[in-house]
Formats: sequence, C-alpha cells, structure tokens
Amino acid sequence: MSDSFTTVARNVRVKIAVGACRFIASVAKTETEAEAKAFIEKVSGEFADATHNVYAYRIGVGDGAVSRQSDDGEPAGSSGSPMLQALEKAGLTNVTVVGTRYFGGVKLGIGGLVRAYRACAEAGLAEAGEKTEVFKEVIKILVSYDLLGNVIREIGAVDGEVDGVDYQENGVCVTCLLPLTKVETLKAQLVESTRGNVTVEIGHNNR
Repeated sequence: MSDSFTTVARNVRVKIAVGACRFIASVAKTETEAEAKAFIEKVSGEFADATHNVYAYRIGVGDGAVSRQSDDGEPAGSSGSPMLQALEKAGLTNVTVVGTRYFGGVKLGIGGLVRAYRACAEAGLAEAGEKTEVFKEVIKILVSYDLLGNVIREIGAVDGEVDGVDYQENGVCVTCLLPLTKVETLKAQLVESTRGNVTVEIGHNNR
C-alpha cells in the first residue's frame, strides 16, 4: 500500500442548471463511513424539500476501500453510479458527494440524468480541489521510564510524530503517528535500542 492518497482540499457546495432542473453538489472530506453517512443525513435534511438527494462516497484504499452510492428514488443506475464514477475517475478517496436535484418540470430521461449527475459531481469536485495526504499508523510503545529517551529519539529518526506520553505504574506508554513504510524500521530500531525491552502495538489510522 502507498503511504499517500488523494482527497479533496476543502468542503464545498456548487450549483448548476441542467435544462429546467437545478442541481446542487455538496462535497466533503469524510474519513469513515460514519462521517459519510452523517454528512449525507445533514445535507438531506438541509434540502428536505428537494426532489432527490443522491449520494456517492469512497472511503479508504486497496482491499479495505469502501464505495457506496444511492439513486434516492431516481431510475436505477441513473444518478448515484455516475457520481461514484466521477469520484473514481478523479482518483479521490475519503470523499462524499451529495447531488441534490430540484425538478424543473421537464423530464431529462435516463441518459440526461446520467450526464447531469456526473456533471454535478464533477463540478463539485473541481471546486473542492485536491490534496495529497499520508496514511499513518498509530503506534503505542510501552517501555520502562529509563528507556523513554531512547524511544523519543528513535521515533524522530524515522519522521514519526509523538502524539502522547502516558506515565503508568509499570512504565511509560508513548503514542506516535508514523508513515506506513516506516513501521517495520521503527520496530527493529526500538528492539535494538532497548535490547528487546519494549512492547509495540500497531493500530491503523488514516490521518
């Protein structure tokens, strides 16, 4: 897995008109499915009077990636799917797009809906921009008090970031954030630096 991924630079809302219909693209960075669902619910509540609130989102990368979409009552495959395709084509993840439509009195047809919802998503993503972020692991390191300095030094040597230090009865627990590709290097250096007197726990985190 790569250390980095591409997501949106900012949350935005963009309006476009297609024929007599009004479309609103609401775009947000969402790092979990729970965040995606909360954003969808929020937008749907804001535009509760709209004809449809269609959505698509992508979370994560690789085998653990999750993609979801909903047509919200539009003809099957005419709305959520083209918005998801826009996300995939842009190579973005950890992003949710809600496409809101207000019916203007003239039906667009299946093909027209596909083009309109794709254009809606693309307009929102273009306005949101892109940025590259780094996947990091959350590492918890438990050592005796006298080895704390060794741990801090080794974390810095692999471009890690100390996120917290918890002084416990049986030692010190240091929490750090580390690029994925540096995890094994840090583990090896910690074992050598502490002569094996260390416990390392790893938990994935996308930040």
